[in-house]
Amino acid sequence: MSELDLILNRKKTEQKVEASEQKVESRQETSKSTTQKLAETKTSETQEKVNENDASKSPREDLEEVKSSPNSNSEVKVDNIKGIMKKFIDRDPKIGIWSYPSFLVLQYLYHTVPGFKMSKIAKDALERGLREIYPDLFRIAEEVTLESKKS
Repeated sequence: MSELDLILNRKKTEQKVEASEQKVESRQETSKSTTQKLAETKTSETQEKVNENDASKSPREDLEEVKSSPNSNSEVKVDNIKGIMKKFIDRDPKIGIWSYPSFLVLQYLYHTVPGFKMSKIAKDALERGLREIYPDLFRIAEEVTLESKKS
C-alpha cells in the first residue's frame, strides 16, 4: 500500500467515525427532546388539575360552610356533606395507619391463625369504630357509596 492509500483510508475511516458520532448526537438530541416533551406534558397536566381544583371550592371550605350553617336546615347540611364526600369517591380507598399495638395484634393473628386476612379484619375494625364514633357521618358515607355504585 502506498502512503496515499493509507492517507485516503484514514480519511474514509475518519469520515465514518464522524458520521457515527453525528448519528449518536442526533439520537441523544431526539432522546432529550422526547424527555422534555414528556416533562412538559406532565407539567401541563398537573397544572390543569390544579386549575380544575382551584375552580371549585376545596373540601375544607365546603366543610367550614357546613359547620357554620344553621342547625335548623339539616337537609341542606346533609347534601353539603354528601357533596364533599362525592369529591373523594373516585380516589383510591386505601388507608394507612401507624399503630404498634394494632400492628402486633394483626401480625400475631396472621402468623398463628390459618387463613387469617389482615386487611379484612382491619377494615371491619375501622368501620366498626367509625360507625360508633361518627354514626351520622358513617350513615351518609354509606349512602354516598351505594349511590356511586348504582351509577
